[in-house]
Amino acid sequence: MVKIRQKVSGSLRTLDGAQQFALIRSYLATATAHGRNIMDALTELATGRPWLPTAQATT
Repeated sequence: MVKIRQKVSGSLRTLDGAQQFALIRSYLATATAHGRNIMDALTELATGRPWLPTAQATT
């Protein structure tokens, strides 16, 4: 994931920036895997109502 960001922006300047980028990408990947619309997930996150996946019981 970080390599993609490096190609787009040239580099990541700080470790904190790289960690924030990885967190956002991970959140969006999880939302997508659960069938959520990325824009809806980002909007909910920005308004303080983050989408969280539900725990599924294993049998």
